[in-house]
Amino acid sequence: MLGDFINRILILLLGYAYPGFECYKTVEKNRIDMEELRFWCKYWIIVALFTVLEKFPDIFFGWLPLYGEMKLVFFVWLWYPKTKADGML
Repeated sequence: MLGDFINRILILLLGYAYPGFECYKTVEKNRIDMEELRFWCKYWIIVALFTVLEKFPDIFFGWLPLYGEMKLVFFVWLWYPKTKADGML
């Protein structure tokens, strides 16, 4: 629905750039909160696995409507504080 180009830009911004900035802020604090650091480490491990393994489902499910948007929602769901996705995975 959003268009492939816009969807990719949003995934780059909301899936990589914003979490990268938040992780940087966590590391650069004077007193590092270990729970927050653990959260971001889990996030980046899950994103790395997803990025490596997503090529196979893309072949079979890439034609489905809103497939790209669901990937975007997945990234936001992982880092959004109210969902606590790291505890579920």
